[in-house]
Amino acid sequence: MSRGWVVAAAVVLVASCSRATAPPATAGPPPARLRGLDFSAALDVMESSPIELSGEVRVANRGKGPETLVFADGCPVRLRVYEIRGTRVAPVWEGPGTCPETPLTLAIAPGESATVAIPTTSAREILGDHLSDGRYRITVWLTPDDRVIEIEGGEVELSR
Repeated sequence: MSRGWVVAAAVVLVASCSRATAPPATAGPPPARLRGLDFSAALDVMESSPIELSGEVRVANRGKGPETLVFADGCPVRLRVYEIRGTRVAPVWEGPGTCPETPLTLAIAPGESATVAIPTTSAREILGDHLSDGRYRITVWLTPDDRVIEIEGGEVELSR
């Protein structure tokens, strides 16, 4: 093998291993997938005072066999809130903060789907005393079978 090929292979290997992980996409991502399941979320913004967020996650089994998801606690669906401005990619809020300890199991037959409610959460709860009123990016996340599935919910104007 020539020296040029060895150098080229080393450069490709280093470049592929050193790429930074991109933050979650912010517009139009494909549905999240796990095994034969597709996950999609519909986040509802209720114009109340304060604003409240709720909705549902739909889990569709496109496989040929039944699928069972096990959630470690009684909160199968949670919200994450991210700042839009700046470069921070860590969420500034995750909730709900407390969940029942009882594990939850969701069984879905082939070709069928199930919905799981997104817990109603108020802007006041999200913003608390440490976040300012403003526009935030919301994601919905689930942890079935000790995996994390994060689905874009959109941008929302939050105020107390």
